[in-house]
Amino acid sequence: MSLQDLLARLRVVEGVDLAAVVSNDGLLIEGAARAGIDIEAICAVAANGLMLSEALGREIKKGSAVQTLLEYDQGLVLIEPLSEDAMLLLLTQGRDQLGRLRFLVQKHQAAFISALDAI
Repeated sequence: MSLQDLLARLRVVEGVDLAAVVSNDGLLIEGAARAGIDIEAICAVAANGLMLSEALGREIKKGSAVQTLLEYDQGLVLIEPLSEDAMLLLLTQGRDQLGRLRFLVQKHQAAFISALDAI
């Protein structure tokens, strides 16, 4: 299954504005977003969020980040490391679908990793 197909499975969840696979230096590998969203700019900034989570984990001796979740008044940012070089990034309009999204991310994690390896 391609990265685009996997991202489409996440984008069908109500309220998901952006689903992307991003390199850890912030470059877009593959993504889909609602019209009007600057996907490249969001991906670049999201890489900093993952670096912050990783640095905090090292400082408090809790290990690597498994998932980073940022909750805002009007939505979520979910960052899931897929490899040493890439992460999954989701941006939502609200918090209602968090459980479903976390389930789908875990369900498809191996497929995302396989699709990345095929690139």
